[in-house]
Amino acid sequence: MPLDRQWQSGGLLVAKLLFTAPFLDDLAQLDERVEAEVWRKLELVQSVHAVGTSLVEPQLIRSYGTSCLKIAVFGFDVLYERHPAADDAGDEFVVVLGIISQRRVR
Repeated sequence: MPLDRQWQSGGLLVAKLLFTAPFLDDLAQLDERVEAEVWRKLELVQSVHAVGTSLVEPQLIRSYGTSCLKIAVFGFDVLYERHPAADDAGDEFVVVLGIISQRRVR
C-alpha cells in the first residue's frame, strides 16, 4: 500500500502524493544531496501540473505503464503517474512509482 503525503502551498491544497514501496526503497539508496533534490522536485510535481514530461523511454513505459511521467534529478529519473480528481470534492493525486538511473536506461 502506498504511503501518502499532502502539503498546503500558499494556502492552496496541492495534489496528494502516494509513494510506492519500490520508490521508497530506491530513495533509501541515494545520498543526502540527491534525496533532498528529489523531495524538492516532488514538491514541484505536486503543486504544478505541467512539471515533468511524458517523453518516457519505451523500456520505462513497458515497466511502469503508458501513463508514466518523469522528472530528472541529478542523473536519475523519478517516475510518477498523475491522477486528476474524479469530481470537484475529490483530491488530485500523484503516485510516485520509482527512481531509475538515466545511465541504466540509455
